[in-house]
Formats: sequence, structure tokens, C-alpha cells
Amino acid sequence: MPVAPTLTTTKPSGRGKGSSIFEMDVIGRDDLRYWGKKLTDPISSVEDKWRLVPAFLQTKGLVKQHIDSFNYFIETDIKNILAANAEVDSDVDPGFRMRFVDIRVKKPQGRDTQNSVTYDLTPHECRLRDVTYAGNIEVDIEYVRGKQWVRKKNLEVGRMPIMLRSSRCVLTGKSAEDVVRDGECPLDPGGYFVIRGTEKVILIQEQLSKNRIIVETDRMGFINAAVTSSTHEKKSKTNVVYGKGGKCTLKFNSLNSEVPIIIVMRAMGVESDREIAELICGSDKTFLELLAPSFEDVSKLHIHTQLQALDFIGSKMKAPMLSGRPFGSRPLKRDPVAEAKDLLATTILAHVETEEVGGVVNLRPKCVYVALMVRRCLSAVRDGGVVDDRDFVGNKRLELAGQLLSLLFEDLFKTWISSIKRTVDTNLKRANRTALYDPVTAVTQTSRLLTDGMFRSISSGNWNVKRFKMERAGVTQVLSRLSFVSALGMLTRISSQFEKTRKVSGPRSLQTSQWGMLCPSDTPEGEACGLVKNLALMTHITTDSEEAPVKRLLFILGVEDVNLLTGSDLHNDP
Repeated sequence: MPVAPTLTTTKPSGRGKGSSIFEMDVIGRDDLRYWGKKLTDPISSVEDKWRLVPAFLQTKGLVKQHIDSFNYFIETDIKNILAANAEVDSDVDPGFRMRFVDIRVKKPQGRDTQNSVTYDLTPHECRLRDVTYAGNIEVDIEYVRGKQWVRKKNLEVGRMPIMLRSSRCVLTGKSAEDVVRDGECPLDPGGYFVIRGTEKVILIQEQLSKNRIIVETDRMGFINAAVTSSTHEKKSKTNVVYGKGGKCTLKFNSLNSEVPIIIVMRAMGVESDREIAELICGSDKTFLELLAPSFEDVSKLHIHTQLQALDFIGSKMKAPMLSGRPFGSRPLKRDPVAEAKDLLATTILAHVETEEVGGVVNLRPKCVYVALMVRRCLSAVRDGGVVDDRDFVGNKRLELAGQLLSLLFEDLFKTWISSIKRTVDTNLKRANRTALYDPVTAVTQTSRLLTDGMFRSISSGNWNVKRFKMERAGVTQVLSRLSFVSALGMLTRISSQFEKTRKVSGPRSLQTSQWGMLCPSDTPEGEACGLVKNLALMTHITTDSEEAPVKRLLFILGVEDVNLLTGSDLHNDP
């Protein structure tokens, strides 16, 4: 019978004592041992917990969240952004078609003095030469030329700053000896960028959770359920307000005024008052009494069908701002029903997916979500204690480097697509064209827009995203090299979006929900006190992941399709 191997390695001290030797006996899959104990044994004493810290840091490290986030961005998220903005059409020539097929980020490459031979560019060389550690962004495109599709591959459209120790970094996968040979420290954790020779860190940004209902009291004292929807196609904020006289309404930027919530649910396909009441209240009589004024208000408007409700919402919509229309020309004729359908399907609650069946969009999932928002409002009216606390850690999300770069790249990519479209239209307008137009030059000539935008934002720390009116300053900072610990401290620092000059104690206070996740003592003095925080030693931040496998797993585990459930099923009524 073969003897199980014994792994012997050196254990770094947990509390400043000298190093010692420990053994991990591999006796079988269910009987791994660490310090003479099984991995399934309870960890009761403080000494046992301290012994696990070196093993945790060796396998995970302190900046794994930054690296995982950036890897997800350049491997998955950037492809999703491309897919959402792949088509480029022309207003001049309806026959012109172009689409982006694929996008990828390459490893940083340098060229010799003759610009002929390429080699792996190291971060150390970038620091010495005051250049940016960045890799080329390459795309594949297809376009119609004449009457046939033409495909062009590996077009360079810009450069992407590369995070050290990420999957695109030249140091990844190298041994300690090779890393030293490249002029780097093997103990350097990475997780930062080199921009024009300067080391820059994208600080972790703390903000309210997206795609999650937050119930709070507004300035007028009314209960408000708000959700900020965020997808690659749309970003919007939807509010359900339990307002004056107990009337429940929906508030949205594209609407001139608030719309009664019953009309919104009717426009989404649930016409029966009984079914609406069931979806919101179930069999709870208290909720029914609180919702009664909303039904009375709608009955006076005599809106009973889905078509009437859509027409009502369409009449409340703001006129679209159309660019390119001649000054003084008559406004285009609007179809309120079609506009209301489009608003409900694509913009309101954009994160709730809808399916088109037989040319008709099924809005029932959104209707169920609106009913949940109304129910949360009614719960808060009945019991003020269920109002959400904005400072509770569960209502916060930490934006890492990957998410912030994704937001910036998406905005720059859309601007770049618009500039390509303008260039194509300008060339197609020329009457004296003798040859078929090739859009490859339009793609490559405007590529500085992506490069300059990414470099400028990381270098200055100003994150300006025009589409969402987002203007943030101080997102990046120069990496502190006063000591090894100070560098690690910067990589785990959390910056809040709350204004530092405001004298409000709530966001600065130590929350009990932060226990074990945020360091209770490591915060600066002065106006930034409590707003700039640090992660605890063993905090793990989950990064984005693909949604489709999670959905499949949930259905396998028994989650039911919301389209097949009634109101009483949703609320477990007998």
C-alpha cells in the first residue's frame, strides 16, 4: 500500500516570533491536517486562528480583489460592452453596415530604437523611462463594401493601462528569480498601474447598492422606495412614492409628473383590480386599507384597460430632444402608446429583463417588481422600523478598479462610436467619390480618443462620465512608498462619495454591521474622519461574474418562474 506524501514547508510567524516548521499530512481527501488538526475541526482558540492567517495571506493576498476585478473587466466585461454597442449605421447611406465582432487586450509590448522588433515591456522600464505600462486594444470588424461583407482582424484602436500582476501583466506566472531579473520585487503584490512613470492606485469607492430597493423617507416626509438600475445598455433611477392622501405613485425623470402606480401596473398588462391588489397585498387586510386611496384615485380617471393606461403614460412623457433637426421645423408626430411601451420595456427598471413573445413584450416580471416596491412602501408606513439605513453595510457596494474602468471605457467607447459614425457620414456625403468607401481608416484614425481618455482619468484621478452626469475627483492617488505596509494600506483603502465638508455624523460613525469587514481604527483625522476607511485583514470582496450560470443553478435548485405565479403564491398565502 503506497504511503501518503508529507508536505513540509516553512511557516511565517503570526505574532513576531521566529519561524518554525509545520507539516501538512495528506492522508486522504477527507483527512487533510494543518498543525496536527483536521481541516473540519472547529477553530476555537485565538492561537489556532492566528496560525491560519499566514496560510490565508499566502493563497489569497491582500489585493486579490483588485486583480480579480481588473481581470473580469478585460476578459469578460469589455466584450459585453462591445456586444451592446456593436452596430454602426449611417444616416446618409442606408446600405452601409458595420459591426464590431470581437475585442481583446494584449500584453504590454515595447519596440526597439528602429521600431522593428517588439519585446515584453516591464513595469520597471516604464518607471525609468516615464512611459505608461499599457497593452494594445485590438478589434475585429465586419462591414458591407459594395454588396458583400468584408472582415478585418487585429485592428489597433487604442491602448489600455495594465494592472500589475493581472492576467495581462508580463510578471504573471513568472518565478521569483525571473521577477527579480525584470527589476521587480517578488513580494510586491501588484494591484496598481504605472502611468507616465508614476505608480497610481484606483481607490476602492463606496456607494449605495445598484439594482436593489432602498426604502427611506424623503424631504417631504413621504415614504419612498428607490432603485437605481444599471445595465450595459441603460442606467436609470425609478422611485415609488407613498405620498399625500395615501396615494402611491411612480416618479421617473422622463415623465412630466408622477403617475399613479395602479395605472403603471395596468400598462404592464395586469388590468384587473383584484389581481393588482393580490400582487401587492396578498391577503393582508392592513395593506389593502393602505392601498385603497390609490384605487379610488384611479377610478376617477376612468382608465380600465392596458391601452388606456399606455396612452395616459405616453401623454405624461417629456418631448425627446432630437439633435440634427433644423431650427424652427415642426416637431415630429409622436405615438404616445408606442413611446410608453418603449419606456416601460427598456428604461424603467432597466435591470429587470423582459422577453418578447410573438412580437409582444412580456412586462409581467417588471409588474411583479413594482408590486414588491409598493409592498415595501406599505410595510414602512405600517412599521417605521423597516425603513432602510443608508449606512448599513448590506446597502453599500464597493466599486473596484475593474468596475470603475468599465464605466469609463463604456462612456469613451460610445463617444468613439459616435465619432466613427460622423466620419463615415461625412465621407459618404461626398458626391465626387470614385471608389467604394472603406471605413477601416475611420476606425483607426479616431483611436486616440480611447487611449487619451483612459490615461487622462487614471493620471488625474478625475472620473467624468458624461452619459450619467458623473463627476468624481480623487479616484486615483499616487502609491505611497514610504514603507511596504503603507503601500499595502493604500491598496486596501476605501473612499466614500460623501462630501468631506458636510458636518454630518451618520456616514462617519462606526456601524456595527462593519464588524469584521472594515478596520475600526484605521481612519484619518480631520474632515476625512470616518469617510476614508480600510479593509480588515481577512476581508474578501466578491467581483462580478457571469449571470447565466447562476440563473441556471437557481432554476435547478427549484426557483420558480415569476410569470407562472399568482399574487397569493408570491406571498405564501393559504
